[in-house]
Amino acid sequence: MLKIIIIGLIIVFGLSIYGNLYLLANNADLQDLVSEVHSKNIELSNQISSLTSKISNLEDKLSEPVKETQQELNFKYVDDTSHTLSITAVAVRPILIRDGFFQNVQYDGTVMTIEVSTHQGTGLILVNTAIPTGVDFQSSAKIAAGVAEKYLQTDLSDTDIIFSITADDDEHLQAVDGHSAGAAMTVLLISSLQNTKLNDDVIMTGTINPDMSIGMVGGISEKSDAAGKYGAKIFLVPDKQAVVFVEECSESKTGNFIYRSCSSEQKPLSPITEDKYGMKTIEVSNIKDALLYFQ
Repeated sequence: MLKIIIIGLIIVFGLSIYGNLYLLANNADLQDLVSEVHSKNIELSNQISSLTSKISNLEDKLSEPVKETQQELNFKYVDDTSHTLSITAVAVRPILIRDGFFQNVQYDGTVMTIEVSTHQGTGLILVNTAIPTGVDFQSSAKIAAGVAEKYLQTDLSDTDIIFSITADDDEHLQAVDGHSAGAAMTVLLISSLQNTKLNDDVIMTGTINPDMSIGMVGGISEKSDAAGKYGAKIFLVPDKQAVVFVEECSESKTGNFIYRSCSSEQKPLSPITEDKYGMKTIEVSNIKDALLYFQ
């Protein structure tokens, strides 16, 4: 009986040892598996870190052209929408001449400077003068803006336009008719929006119409004198106005009486201004034609 018990204990002990050895072997395999998984996790983490770094570098490279393009666009935006440009224009002003109890009105040509500034805004159109002037300048400024939109095929509803008008003697502006500067204001605004320079040797007079045509004005002779004295080489006038009326008088004597007769004759203006000032007088009928001389 004892022998059977001992044999049973030996079998149990053997099974126990075998079980422990089996568990130990499985535990070793598990540790190896855990170690392998940990190693792979480290490798994967390194790969993720490397990939993240590459993505970050790629984003930086991609953002550089975008930043440069944005800077170029910002520069272009400021450059295209913010300008200041000026033009010289001529006008006439009435002068009151007194002779004792009598008085007469004489007209004299005068030169003025028109400056335009364009800025991003809400579509305001303003006229700034050193002294108060009538509504003629404001009306001409609005038509000039409309013509500029049509000519350039653009929308100025987000652009503020400010015309500033000055003269050597600002008091002269009180008597100036702003309508005759309308064409010059239009040429000035279009050139400013196109960021182009103006030919300083050219001076023009003429009203501006919504259909881009240049309308007739008065005082051509007086304005041509003002332009010639200023030093202009080309004087632009509305269509069919490059003429002047020259008065010619003759005398005859009959007995003790001397008879004087005068007549007014229309003559081309350009030969007169060329001979007197070296300045050509040229007719233009629309803004497109006028701009060709200022380029």
